Amino acid sequence: MTAAARVRALPMWQAFSVTNFRLLWASETVSVLGDQFHYVALSWLVIRLTGSGLALGTVLIAVGVPRAILIVPFGVLADRLPARTIMVAAHVARGVIVGAIAALAITGTASIPALAILGALFGAADAAYLPAQQAFLPRTVAADRLPSANALLQGTLQMASIAGPPVAGLVIVLAGTGAAFTVDAVSFFVAAIVILLMARPDVPGAVPTVVDAAADEPQAASFGEELRAGIRYVTADPAIRTLMLIALVLNFALNGPAAVGMAWLADRRFDAGPSGLGLMAAGWAAGALVGTLVAGNARLDHQGRALLGAVVAAGAMMVAVGILVGLPGVVAALAVMGVAIGYVNIVAISWIQARVDPAMVGRVMSLVMLMSFGITPMSLALAGALIDVNATAMFVGAGVLTMLTALFAGLVGLPAMLDVATPAGTADGQPGPAATQ
Repeated sequence: MTAAARVRALPMWQAFSVTNFRLLWASETVSVLGDQFHYVALSWLVIRLTGSGLALGTVLIAVGVPRAILIVPFGVLADRLPARTIMVAAHVARGVIVGAIAALAITGTASIPALAILGALFGAADAAYLPAQQAFLPRTVAADRLPSANALLQGTLQMASIAGPPVAGLVIVLAGTGAAFTVDAVSFFVAAIVILLMARPDVPGAVPTVVDAAADEPQAASFGEELRAGIRYVTADPAIRTLMLIALVLNFALNGPAAVGMAWLADRRFDAGPSGLGLMAAGWAAGALVGTLVAGNARLDHQGRALLGAVVAAGAMMVAVGILVGLPGVVAALAVMGVAIGYVNIVAISWIQARVDPAMVGRVMSLVMLMSFGITPMSLALAGALIDVNATAMFVGAGVLTMLTALFAGLVGLPAMLDVATPAGTADGQPGPAATQ
C-alpha cells in the first residue's frame, strides 16, 4: 500500500462517506472562509473609524453578549424544530446582517453604534446556528464516525484561520472593507443553499409532554420545562457534568491568558514585535491542528486516561509559558498546548454527542458551548487585569488550576466513566439509550 493509500485509509476520513456530512462540511468550509474576511474587515474598519481598541472591544462585546445569553434557549429550539431549517434561517439572517454592514462600509456611513447594533443581531443569529449544527451532526453520522466528523469540521476551521486572514487583508488593500464584508455575506447565502441540498435526517420527535392532573390528558411541555429538563439531564449524569467542569475551567484558565498573554510576551518579555506574536500564534494553531488530526483517528472507547493526560499537559505547558525565558521554548510550549487542547475538544465533544439522548442533544451541546461563550469574556478581562500585576504568576496560576481540575476529575472516576459507551441513566433515573458503536 502506498503512503497516499494509507493516508486515505485513516479513520479520520470516514465521515466523508456520508452524503449529508459532505454537504455539511462544504457548507461549513464556505462559511468559515467568509468569516475570516469578516473578522479582519471588522477590526480594520473600527480601528480606522476610531483608532480605539476600546471601541473595537465594545463592538466585539456587542456580538458576544447576545450569543452567550441566547445559546441555551436556542438549544431548546434545536431539539423542538428541524435543525436543518434553523441552520438555513441562521445563515440567511447572518448574510443579511453582514450585507448591511457591507453597505455601511461601502457608502462610508458606518458608525460604532450601528456596528454594535448589527453585531448584536449577528451574535443572536450565531446563537441560533451553533446548537442547531451540533444537534444536526450526530443525526447525520453514526456515533463511531463522530470523531472523524468533528475533526474534519474543526480542522477546516483551523486551516481557514491560518490561510484566510492574509487573503482577506489583500482584498481589503485592493478593494476596501466593504468588499471583504460582501464576500462574507455571499458566503452565508452559498452555505444556506448547500444545506438545502441535504436530505432531512432529523425529523424532530414529538414535543415532550406532561400530564395535566386535572384533565388527565397529555399536555405539550412548555419551553421552560424543556429548558429545565436539559439542565437536569446534564446535572444527573456524572460524566457529562464533570466534562462540563473541565470545559469551564479550560476556557477560564487558558483562553484569556493565551489571548492576552501572547501579545504581552511578544512585546514586553521578548521584545519580538509582531513577528514574535505571529510565531506564537502559529505554534498554537499548528499544534491545535495536529491534536485535531490525532483525535479524528481515535476511537471513542477507552479515551478517559488519554483525555485527562492531555488536560494535564495543557496545564503544564501554561506553567512553562510563564517561566521560560526564551521565545523558541514558549513557541514549543504553546504548540504542545495546542495539540492537547485540539485533542480534548474533539474527543470530549464527540463522546458527549454519542452519549446523549438524541432528543436532548441540542440542549446539552448549547450548555457545553455556554462554557466557552459565557466564560471567555471573563477570562479575557481577568487576564488583562492580572498580566500587568504579575504575568508569571498569572500563567503559572492558570496552569496549576488546570492540572488541579484534571486531578479532581481523576479522583471522581472520570476516566472509567468515559470508557463506558452507554449512559448510566437519564435525569429520571431510567436507563438511557445506548450509543451506536
